Amino acid sequence: MTIEVCVSSLLSIKNAALAGADRVELCSALDLGGLTPSHGLIKKAIDLNLLPIHCLIRPRQGHFFYSKDEIQLIEQNIEYAKSAGSHGIVIGAHDKDFNLDISLLRKWKSLAGSMYTTFHRAFDVLISPEKALNQLIDLGFDCVLTSGQNEKAIDGINTLKYFNEKFGSRINLMPGSGVGIDNSKIFKEAGFSFIHLSGGKSLAPLIIPKKVNNKLSFLNQPIREANFETLSQVVKNFKSS
Repeated sequence: MTIEVCVSSLLSIKNAALAGADRVELCSALDLGGLTPSHGLIKKAIDLNLLPIHCLIRPRQGHFFYSKDEIQLIEQNIEYAKSAGSHGIVIGAHDKDFNLDISLLRKWKSLAGSMYTTFHRAFDVLISPEKALNQLIDLGFDCVLTSGQNEKAIDGINTLKYFNEKFGSRINLMPGSGVGIDNSKIFKEAGFSFIHLSGGKSLAPLIIPKKVNNKLSFLNQPIREANFETLSQVVKNFKSS
């Protein structure tokens, strides 16, 4: 049973490890669905040596049809993650017709070498998901992170169960989006061996002195970290016999 925690900080990695999680997807900008973390964060996360680090490689928010410059950036970041000692990468791309870009994914899989490869939620916008699963298996991908083509995984659970029953012996199907304390046991009972969540909780806001210009929006943005208590309960729900 594998619990992957999506994190964007060293503190969140520490909390995930203490709670008994199995690995992390390392990102930045979780409020945008996750972007590629900085090289510095990747190195520090690996140096902690607490959990396997799987780096999200996504250069911007939005769709997953990339320009030539974006593709070059993605490939440079795959190579850096590999050289830094990342255990895995999380990648994805589609073409203009929202089918898998097979030639591009084959190249990225080759660049990844022996790293564990997860296809991210670009899967949830593909027009032929069953065809895509067969293609990802043929390409040698290890895992697919998906919400069953719904906004939240619990709403796509019937689709997820179908995918898992048909393809789960050949590739890991990992439900993600909205997974937490209230529904983690549901995914276990539905036959899933993997789940993905952030387990995030907003930190107490910084006390800002009156003389500071606190009207600036960025100063009031909430800071969220993976929460130890939340993750501990999810681990208990998902892994207990």
